[in-house]
Amino acid sequence: MTFPPNRVIIVGGGIAGLVAATELERRGRPVLLLEREEDLGGRVRSRRIDEFRIDRGFQVLFTAYPVLTSYLDLGALELRSFEPAARIALPSGTSVIGDALRQPSLLLETVLSAHIPVVDVWRLMRLRRLAMQLTEDACFGEAYADHSTRDFLEEWGFTRATIDRFFAPFYGGILLDRSLESSASVLLYTFGMLARGDTAVPARGMGAIAEQLRGRLRFAEVRTRAQVVSVVVEAGRAAGVALADGSVHPGAEVVICTDAPAAASLALTAGVSVPRLPTGALGCTTVYLASSTSLLPGRALTLNAVEHPVISHAVTISDVAPEYSPPGQHLIAMTAIGEAAVLGDQVLERAAISELAMMRRASVHSAVRVVAIERVPYSQFAQPPGYPSHRPSAATTLPGLWYGGEGLHSSSLDGAARAGQAVAATLSV
Repeated sequence: MTFPPNRVIIVGGGIAGLVAATELERRGRPVLLLEREEDLGGRVRSRRIDEFRIDRGFQVLFTAYPVLTSYLDLGALELRSFEPAARIALPSGTSVIGDALRQPSLLLETVLSAHIPVVDVWRLMRLRRLAMQLTEDACFGEAYADHSTRDFLEEWGFTRATIDRFFAPFYGGILLDRSLESSASVLLYTFGMLARGDTAVPARGMGAIAEQLRGRLRFAEVRTRAQVVSVVVEAGRAAGVALADGSVHPGAEVVICTDAPAAASLALTAGVSVPRLPTGALGCTTVYLASSTSLLPGRALTLNAVEHPVISHAVTISDVAPEYSPPGQHLIAMTAIGEAAVLGDQVLERAAISELAMMRRASVHSAVRVVAIERVPYSQFAQPPGYPSHRPSAATTLPGLWYGGEGLHSSSLDGAARAGQAVAATLSV
């Protein structure tokens, strides 16, 4: 088999792999991108079920992401934006917390919130100002990286009520950790993204992001349903990969752009490791319910503020993006995290319907039905205090074998894009 002598093989067709392929193609390197699933996108995929658009778990795009959005045509994605607010739900009632600087009409509801003290609304404004002033490097610097999110919020004076009723469910959704033990760096970085831009989904589902990135590759060879099982080593360096079908594909460089566990396993087939690769998996499960009416009306996320819930947050995603549902139908996305995410389907279904009734303070219509249950066991890697100073490098201990997963930066869509960009730049030096 003949192949370009400087070909780069990218393992993994998620955001990191697609961005790496884009950058390498710009630099004139031949690329073979291999993805084991039938679709590209990794965790950023969508599918159709009974005319509903179902994302691989509840996900959103921050339009302020500086790196990922530089590779996208946001207009072509036809983004549908969430309201810059959250609805706190307790058995006693609901209240709204919103970004009044982005949407002034939210000010009165936020100040009059029954669940958040007015003094904490002021603290939220101060926190917003800080997050917008900080550069990315400052967010991940020593001043914040070694603090947990909970400790940071307590040091800022936020009351227990606000931490438990707002931050735990809201940032529990972003960090997949209601205990708020993740690094405060991630809190500040994402708070800045929320303040600077919109939170949105493409009209055609989150998978449209991967589709657009794929569509911009002109020369790269892309193969799906191509499961890489080992790295081929020759003369003390990576020389290609072997697939589950028995085929071998040679290359001058091999870049692993998978999640951390898959990257570690693949590197071991070559007898090497990826130093400081992230450990710890945070998962989530999203229950998609259909109804003939909007059971949680509006474009704001509803936070389940009760102690130890099964469903952490929910939204009528078709109110945000009507294209997610067929005419006359509505789609509700209800997400469980932590231990609740591994509960059985029937338990999750019953909890989703029961807790939906609490969130809307009314019985759930009998026409509600489950459309899909999307389980993503590895949604993020753990980002505890101190993790930014222990990020891996792109280089492995084997010449010619590189790591280009999101662990190079942060467990986010922009983190994945930054990783793909960074590993491509390293290979081009």
